[in-house]
Amino acid sequence: MALSWMLAHPAPVLFIYHWTTTKANKTGVITECSSCVVPGPGISSYSDSPQKVGKSLDTCLNWAQKRIPPEQHSQTPLYLGATTSTRQLNLSHPTFSDDLLAALTVALKSTPFDFQGAQILSSLNKEVFNWIAVNYVLENFFKYDWQGHLVPSGKGMAGVLSMGGTSTQLTSGEEGNQAPKEGVRLQLYGRTHNVYIQHCPCHGTDQLRRRLLSMLIQDQKSAKTVSNPCWPLTYSQEVRWQSVHAGPCAASDDASDIPGPDEVFNITGSSNPSACVTLVHSLLNSSSSSCSFLTHSLSSAVKPLQTRFLVISEAMDFLRKSVPSPDLGQAVNKICGMSVEELVQESQTSLDVAADYCFVTAFIFHLGTKGYTLDFDKSVQTAFREIGDPSSGWTLGYLLSLTNTIPQDSPGVLKGIEPGVWSLLLILFVVLLTGSFMRISYRVMVKENSFSNRNSSVFDDN
Repeated sequence: MALSWMLAHPAPVLFIYHWTTTKANKTGVITECSSCVVPGPGISSYSDSPQKVGKSLDTCLNWAQKRIPPEQHSQTPLYLGATTSTRQLNLSHPTFSDDLLAALTVALKSTPFDFQGAQILSSLNKEVFNWIAVNYVLENFFKYDWQGHLVPSGKGMAGVLSMGGTSTQLTSGEEGNQAPKEGVRLQLYGRTHNVYIQHCPCHGTDQLRRRLLSMLIQDQKSAKTVSNPCWPLTYSQEVRWQSVHAGPCAASDDASDIPGPDEVFNITGSSNPSACVTLVHSLLNSSSSSCSFLTHSLSSAVKPLQTRFLVISEAMDFLRKSVPSPDLGQAVNKICGMSVEELVQESQTSLDVAADYCFVTAFIFHLGTKGYTLDFDKSVQTAFREIGDPSSGWTLGYLLSLTNTIPQDSPGVLKGIEPGVWSLLLILFVVLLTGSFMRISYRVMVKENSFSNRNSSVFDDN
């Protein structure tokens, strides 16, 4: 059994993972997942009193203590992990970051579990853990035979395209000839896996939105009302120029077209799928695009990777659920043609979030035109839901990698073991500081302008 914390916007979540007592070639086999959402405000509400943050975890910690047999509490290792947003907060305001992590550490040490310390995970590690999780739930590492024994699956490994708020990453076991890339070597389920990550800054959903709006404003010159083909009809926002054209990701091909920083534009949706695709193609093929895997063509010297990629994105989850056809062109027409009412009803999320599904789908469609194979199968989403959640997939991968260091019990049939014989447990407390710590960082150090009448952007930093 394992617990995994995900402190994210809008509220922290505690996951409990269960696994069997034995291993498959020295790596754990996780069988189910449950979760607890922390009640009350998010972590960002403790910016003025970080010492109180630990108290907010009590409800879910008590829940975990009740689910884990008392006699096993002291034998249960507890880990604290943090990702990119924590590192960024540490750079911008290290004292405050230290205070938050120290308060969380104190809270975890006070539990009956065996706290093993904290680790700040690199961006590369997070993507590798995503890759592990995806291939685990797809049973690409192993499968069960008819007797319930684990055997090699014989299948190839899937890749992962993860879209964060500021960047996009492509992770696969195929090296290819694209640059820049990073690589790691993993030992999982008795095999060595070389995993490569291509990082694409400024191509996350938030930054792509800003760049797209910036391009629209410049293309339509002096118009104060700007048409956006990627937004649904009747949806609009008042946007200050500085809010979409600031920071390292901002780019302009013609300085004469740049409005004043305080100029405000009314961006209005026109719901035009073909125009949105053209706009996204233009954006991604422009000189400001820093991603080689987005700009090459099938006939170029740099070839697309032949791996089948699972896209980790809220928009892709919605697309799988809403569009029966695996044709990405039809998916763009469907999503980009939805009304405001349809988006809100079918997505079960806020309109400000759902309004961006069209351009994200167009972005994914663009990758398809570059020769990438993107997994549209709904069974992928179903498999993830059975073991966890795509947005927290890296925590599953992190846990699986940690099981290499945990002793195993005597071997046996791995499928169908009753919970009563799960003698060794692990708590993995993984802090995913996606929106929460970034929002704290903004409140403490950064006063960046954002869209008027809209909540601060979600930064799922990768």
